[in-house]
Amino acid sequence: MPAVSKAQQRFMGMVYATKKGEMTNPSPEVAKAAASIKKTDAKDFASTKHKKLPEKKVAKEAKDFSQRDKIMKKAKRLHKHLYKNLHKKDMSGDVNEGFKTDILTDRKYAKKVADKQKEYKERDARMKYGKNFKKFVKDASAAKDRLRPGEVKRYDKEKGKWVSNKD
Repeated sequence: MPAVSKAQQRFMGMVYATKKGEMTNPSPEVAKAAASIKKTDAKDFASTKHKKLPEKKVAKEAKDFSQRDKIMKKAKRLHKHLYKNLHKKDMSGDVNEGFKTDILTDRKYAKKVADKQKEYKERDARMKYGKNFKKFVKDASAAKDRLRPGEVKRYDKEKGKWVSNKD
């Protein structure tokens, strides 16, 4: 991939020299870039010719914010606090930062997730046992009530339920 400016080409030259081991004390920026880029990619950037390249690539500032304004009009009031930073392209921070979550929505979501998990568990069991699923369910429920060899159940008044000597 060729460099887009002379400054980028020079910078990638330093990164490539660092990757090769020719540069002994690189700046922190160069060291960070060298750690995050492959040697071949750094070489491609560094080998770009200077002819017809600008000294520094100037980013065009967006003059028309109509698209972002449309998005913000559709956004919830919860997101409005990000509006002033949106034009600056600042996407840092959580959208819900500083706001309480809606407890009812969280409960509904948790119930929905639990229902889905229950449904998936049942589907998995049906896939595992196929046409014999109903028989399996009956056998499983009967096995819960059956006593194991050497097991005795007695009623515990403190707990209010039957307790096994095997548990």
